[in-house]
Amino acid sequence: MSSYALTVQAKAMALAQIGFGARFKTYRLTPMLQVQPGDLPILGVYILREQRREDSQANQGEPAFKHTLTLGFSGGVHVATDKQTDMPPIEEWMSELDDILLCDPSFIALTEGITAMDRIAQFAKVGETTLYEIRVEMAMEFSSRWEPRVPDMLEKVVVTTQFPDKEHVDSGTPQIERVYDIETTP
Repeated sequence: MSSYALTVQAKAMALAQIGFGARFKTYRLTPMLQVQPGDLPILGVYILREQRREDSQANQGEPAFKHTLTLGFSGGVHVATDKQTDMPPIEEWMSELDDILLCDPSFIALTEGITAMDRIAQFAKVGETTLYEIRVEMAMEFSSRWEPRVPDMLEKVVVTTQFPDKEHVDSGTPQIERVYDIETTP
């Protein structure tokens, strides 16, 4: 993942923690492979994938990419077996995610646009705990450019002729040394 993708993820997590507060007991930046009942309710904010595609002509200047970043948000709560027909509060909580992220100018400024959002609800069994999970996938775009690190900006060229060599030093041909200052315009 790019460092910029990690910055977007961290900002999304910070806003989610402010927006949801203590409603979620546990917050994670990694996918929830294993959830303990004591962790619930839980919210994970993680990077599902990041795709890069060339944003200009290949080999026609500095590398430039258009990134598509997909962030995953996974909110989960325990649902007792006899209460599975009741609407868990996670439905309402996760619907607030749109307002928390999409109405925050500091989050939107990190992207060149939100291109898609998907919402999936499911029940899962974690040991003896029934988990109701809402997953939201948010796809966004941003660009990157990779300017070359040029150790010499070619501001001066020094030209020294090789002639005369040792055999012809007495022939009277002088060795020439010239310094050329090259003006650069920004």
